[in-house]
Amino acid sequence: MRRGFTILEVLAALVIFAGAAVGLTTAYIGVLDAYAHVRTSMQEDENLKLTRAALFSQPDPALATQGDEFDVVDATNQSRHIAWTADIQYTLVPDLFEVTLTTAVTPQGGLTTTSSEILRLLRPTWSDAAQRTELQNTARQKIRELIADRQNP
Repeated sequence: MRRGFTILEVLAALVIFAGAAVGLTTAYIGVLDAYAHVRTSMQEDENLKLTRAALFSQPDPALATQGDEFDVVDATNQSRHIAWTADIQYTLVPDLFEVTLTTAVTPQGGLTTTSSEILRLLRPTWSDAAQRTELQNTARQKIRELIADRQNP
């Protein structure tokens, strides 16, 4: 009797080994992609936080509408340029504004990505006194009408 493996046994082992290698490689690439995605989303969150902080620090709505731009260097010594603008709309509530914040980020040697988000900000310093009074009077009138309707069914 001969010692050793038949050609079919060797081929079966190679197929099993190749399948395991492909599966492990695919899983490893998936983990690397997940890490890259998390790193990118964390950087995007940081960009939005910095942009929101710049918007929140603007006491004048005209300056906030013009926006601003600044450069940021992160812990890995990668720099990026951030430019932002804000579209500010009055709401029916005094001192409450609907702000569309648009951010354009250009990494060092990369392509510019633009993102936009809608915020509702309570900013009394942005309000026009005449418009605030008008909105308050309109709200008072609506409340009086609701009270009168409930008292007189």
